[in-house]
Amino acid sequence: MAETITRRDLLTNRRKKADRPSHIKKDWPTPRVAKLYRKFLDDKPAPYYPPLKDYTPVPITPSRRHTTVDWNDDAAAHLLRRTLFAPTFSEITTTGADTMANIVDTILAEQDQPEPPGDWVTEPPPQFDSLTQEEIMELLQTYYQRQFELIGWWMKRMATQPMSIVENLTLFWHNHFATSLQGVFFPQAMYEQNAVLREHSLGNFRELLRRVTFGPAMMIWLDTNSSTVYRPNENFARELLELFTIGVDNYTQTDVEEAARAFTGYRTNGVNTNYSYNQATGFGNYWQQRHDFGPKTFLGQTGNFDGDDIIDIILQQDQTANFICEKIYKWFVYEVPDDAFVDEMTTIFRNNNYEILPVMDHVFTSDHFYDENFRGCLIRNPLTVTQGIFRQFDIADEDIPFRYLIDLQHFMGMIPNMPPNVNGWAGYRSWLNSITLPMRKLFTATMTDGTNLFGGELDFEPDVVALAQTLSDPNDAEAIVNDLAKLFFPLPISDDLENQLLYALLEGAAVYDWDINDAGAPQRLRNLIIYMMRKPEFQLL
Repeated sequence: MAETITRRDLLTNRRKKADRPSHIKKDWPTPRVAKLYRKFLDDKPAPYYPPLKDYTPVPITPSRRHTTVDWNDDAAAHLLRRTLFAPTFSEITTTGADTMANIVDTILAEQDQPEPPGDWVTEPPPQFDSLTQEEIMELLQTYYQRQFELIGWWMKRMATQPMSIVENLTLFWHNHFATSLQGVFFPQAMYEQNAVLREHSLGNFRELLRRVTFGPAMMIWLDTNSSTVYRPNENFARELLELFTIGVDNYTQTDVEEAARAFTGYRTNGVNTNYSYNQATGFGNYWQQRHDFGPKTFLGQTGNFDGDDIIDIILQQDQTANFICEKIYKWFVYEVPDDAFVDEMTTIFRNNNYEILPVMDHVFTSDHFYDENFRGCLIRNPLTVTQGIFRQFDIADEDIPFRYLIDLQHFMGMIPNMPPNVNGWAGYRSWLNSITLPMRKLFTATMTDGTNLFGGELDFEPDVVALAQTLSDPNDAEAIVNDLAKLFFPLPISDDLENQLLYALLEGAAVYDWDINDAGAPQRLRNLIIYMMRKPEFQLL
């Protein structure tokens, strides 16, 4: 049953222990540590996960078939909204003046890996049996702090990214291979998975799948780590088929059982594993003693399969490419896939041996993607709201209060590295309810005027005048309203809405009275921006 909670209880973290989502394993990394970890988290804020909305999304029919894309500022803004966390005004105008091919190439270009959040990402796990209870509690506090360092580090990447899809795709793959810090326990393992998702976000899906499958985070999360020839665990095998590759109704329970046998004998200590990526096999005594080397029959094929063999067989199935392309479509285009267009994506995916880049290039250079009916048809996820504002205000990364942001993400329903379950975030209409929508509006107001939602002031105040100076004519009230509408809204505004926005800016004064250098201009700009961010249009993508 979906969790229900009052706003008061949410803000004060008053929730029944039975209602507090927990992915903690009873014996990981040891039974003693797991018990102390559960106790440690009892008084910590628990993420809020919006209940699923029971609704049937409406299919969208493209307005018309174009022979070429009508490339302009509006088309450029649509591309940037769907690929970045939010565009700046200068990005919209410069991309609109360039060619679509150049801009898509820029967005899909390979990016350097960022520096890790700390040296601790390669720190080996301790010998837990030799630690006292006090030492374990100190370690839990250290790991808890590192969890938030990792989350803040990633959110910084989102807020300060160049004009690139990589961070958005990293989030997409994180939602696809949904793994939680709480269940994995080791922040080192979650960093390793995050780096893999980023490095391979536009690469080869086969390699991405292998790296995630045999990485320490997934081994822990879905119990491959404890699966042996004597007692195969079906958790990973089932989710590999159902959620990660081929989808429901394309395999049998027997296939799950046989795949589970193939994924036995793999082991991790939370940082290292007994799997060799170069040799594509497990190694060591544990592997030799705990892997099932016997024959298995999986999806109609029989052999002495291991985990890599299962992955290869899955990728031979036509439905696998279709399943992945549908998920890409739903994230970047619309929640109801267009079968004909997904078929085009699937063909490209298969013909390019599961390379992701050609599929993304096809999507973002297609007339289908830019069709007017697909603009503003998605609901923004919380990270495009929070991190998008920092991009659009061009706030320096050292000024971004990431711990404050993480606290707010608790209330909006999306903390990166803490998905609700292995299904990831449901998204779409589930993002908005009587708790999350008011929190979004409160957040945007505090980010605009620099106040702290929990009391006091933040350490920065966005320079709204500097933002206005980036627009086409900061001394023209009508230009400011229309340019900010292009920045914050995915669709052209009506005359009525334009008049509302002008009134919010001018407070009844004449248009010709506007002066960006007037002493009251900053507050009027803040009032306008807060008003715009409270409008329904701001929640759309």
